[in-house]
Amino acid sequence: MFLVLSYTAPHSPLKPVDHIVKNRNQHIMDDAKRQYAAMVTQVDNGVGEIADALSRRKMWDNTVFLFMSDHGAAVMPNNCWDTVGGSNLPFRDGKGTYFEGGIKGAAFIWTPWLTAGQRGSRSPALLHAVDVYSLILAAADDKLSGSLSSSFTKTNKPTSPDLDSGNFMIEVLNDNHTGRETILHNLVTGPIPANKRGHYCSKKFGKPTNYAVLRHKNFKLFYGNGLESFCQADYLLKSCSDILDKAHDGTEALMLFDIDSDPYETVNVASSNPDIVDHMIRLIEDYKKDALNAWM
Repeated sequence: MFLVLSYTAPHSPLKPVDHIVKNRNQHIMDDAKRQYAAMVTQVDNGVGEIADALSRRKMWDNTVFLFMSDHGAAVMPNNCWDTVGGSNLPFRDGKGTYFEGGIKGAAFIWTPWLTAGQRGSRSPALLHAVDVYSLILAAADDKLSGSLSSSFTKTNKPTSPDLDSGNFMIEVLNDNHTGRETILHNLVTGPIPANKRGHYCSKKFGKPTNYAVLRHKNFKLFYGNGLESFCQADYLLKSCSDILDKAHDGTEALMLFDIDSDPYETVNVASSNPDIVDHMIRLIEDYKKDALNAWM
């Protein structure tokens, strides 16, 4: 059996069940945070019902269970979302941006074939949500052969060059935490056409017209024009004027952060790392060669 359940909670508008707010979350003083916590509780209850149902049907011990969020919490009340109660602190910003608070998501995996040392542990590997696909394929393939447990110890099959998904999650389950080297978070190569609405927050955040956000090893690069839109959404109220550097041609703004030493993205190190900037811009240009126009 393959089951996907996509919750819309927690999400604005915050409308939790009253009895959960009253019985479980009264100790939270802030009203928005109390409602948000109650919606998280409802998700937790729903996930528990799934686990219980699988257990009753003797399926839990033959299951790979993966829970993950799609992005960080919204943290900008009265800007785009009317009421928010989430927080990504100490990471910067949130949903709608490509700072760490916006793109890091909570996730965990459970299966009876995790070792005692693996259970409850964390991996530092850089992973992408698309890597779930390769994990599912490996688990399903081995299930057909009658031994799901060997999915995590067998030699990884090469990933198709036509797929963005890689075997990185399987490698983590084999205690190899190298992870990905590069993730292209976004690439925009032109303005939103007049006949396209774009994201409903665009009018409030601005419309970046030509930019890219790339993670390569420990560095993350914001490159292009329109970067001020990210700073408008910056709930830490930091001005862009003191963190935007100009690229060599004087027309493109850029921000470079060393995520290993500065996980909260407070210091733009672009000007002190020109070689790294140049290399990452070349990677972006390579991506552009195969990029499709999202507005076609």
